[in-house]
Amino acid sequence: MFLKVERYGDEQQYWMYDYIQKISVSKRLHKGNLNATTYDVTRCDAMMLDIPDCGCPIDGACNKCKEYMVLICRMKDGSEYSIAFDTVAYLLNDEGKTIEKIVANYND
Repeated sequence: MFLKVERYGDEQQYWMYDYIQKISVSKRLHKGNLNATTYDVTRCDAMMLDIPDCGCPIDGACNKCKEYMVLICRMKDGSEYSIAFDTVAYLLNDEGKTIEKIVANYND
């Protein structure tokens, strides 16, 4: 399987990963809680947080809050690779057909 993660900044269109055997998808996590979450995003192998946070207090919520997700990919060689992202990711089969769309946020 392949994983294609859209990029909304840095003049990049997407990042692509291959040789994935299986994948774990977190629930949507509030970006205001980046430091208070069970996922330590600084320990992720790749961190693609392109959307600015809304700036609301950690304990509050607003109508502009942004979220992120963490994917843990088990590679074909048995290693694991973790990815934090706040855009849209596509899981593709070996022929390149989309089998799952994983949405953290859409680009406004």
